Amino acid sequence: MLLRRDGRSARPSGALSDADVLIVGAGCAGLSLAWHLVERGLGGRRLLLVDPRTEYGRDRTWCFWNVVEHPFEDLVTKRWSRWRVRHDGPWVERSADGLRYEHLPSDAFYDRALARLRAEPGVELRLGTSAGEIVEHADGVRVETSGGTLRAPIAFDSRPPPRRAASRPGRDVAFLQHFEGWQIEADRDAFDPTVATLMDFAVPQEHGVHFFYVLPYGPRRALVEATWFGTEVPGDDVYETALVRYIRESLGVAEWRITDREAGVIPMSAEPMPIRLSERVYRIGLGGGMAKPSTGYAFQAIQTFSEGMAARLDHDTLPEPPTPRTPFQLFQDRVFLSYLSRHTSRMPATLVGLFEQVEPKLLARFLSDRSSPTNALEVMAAMPIRAMTAETLRSYRLWLR
Repeated sequence: MLLRRDGRSARPSGALSDADVLIVGAGCAGLSLAWHLVERGLGGRRLLLVDPRTEYGRDRTWCFWNVVEHPFEDLVTKRWSRWRVRHDGPWVERSADGLRYEHLPSDAFYDRALARLRAEPGVELRLGTSAGEIVEHADGVRVETSGGTLRAPIAFDSRPPPRRAASRPGRDVAFLQHFEGWQIEADRDAFDPTVATLMDFAVPQEHGVHFFYVLPYGPRRALVEATWFGTEVPGDDVYETALVRYIRESLGVAEWRITDREAGVIPMSAEPMPIRLSERVYRIGLGGGMAKPSTGYAFQAIQTFSEGMAARLDHDTLPEPPTPRTPFQLFQDRVFLSYLSRHTSRMPATLVGLFEQVEPKLLARFLSDRSSPTNALEVMAAMPIRAMTAETLRSYRLWLR
């Protein structure tokens, strides 16, 4: 039985509950939390997930450095031991012993998670079900769905946040990282499958700070992604025009076939996003601040959070959630974003400079939220000192408001 902090039952009174744990949204965050709950053992609890989609496919890829362990490492389909970036000069290529940039396709994750959950007697997955606002009442939560009203003692909302760069004027700094990628097959050998292109800024800087991301799977196959940092999401024609131009002019590929597409919008804000919205309602995933504000990396943070949250729910309480990152990590992201927002034209050179000047393992840990305060300061020292000092002081004053 789920218990309140005072030891009383946490089940809704006056009505039967549909589950002991309700997860609204069965994407990466929702499925990950469910996975970790099942792996620890439900102990008789009932778990219900609802999601409007009716089927799953490869809607995105997750990439990261191998600096955090997670239970889906065997699903990684490609590892690069070298990576490169450039702005208006030659390529900056880096590598380090034991360090790999890894690629995990979403469809492999979905298939693994769904198979595990469907095999568990205490789990129910309702696809094709849209949900409204989660409403808390005296002894539980209620949500109206396209399939009727659902009730539970506790709910997790993993639905994505609004597609806008929300910020508090004068305090927060916010961008959107938005992208569209094509998996293509070229008509000839065009790619070096041993090196990943993380940021190619040698393109027209229109509609915000713009770069390309290229992950080669083989000599003729690659994911080519057009990415922007900005405050607005442009129309689809902007992505298509940029992708066609880059593939033809920068990659030198005249003919190709698109085998898959992906797109997304990731909020980049150092304003703390509350995970616990009320006693019984939690927000997880991108809406709960799982993506690192300055980079958008989220998969590993979601796994770490989900494992910690599942462990806390083992105590049969309504627990305080784990924090995705420390106050210092949030602060350093705010300094970084504040600097970039006030010196937007310097962003390409600054980011390329980090790869050029900072030791690869140290930078990978920083970008993955796994660096110590000392290491983080070493990374910051590779940026323009005077401007970074000013942003640190400005952010410190604003942070204390």
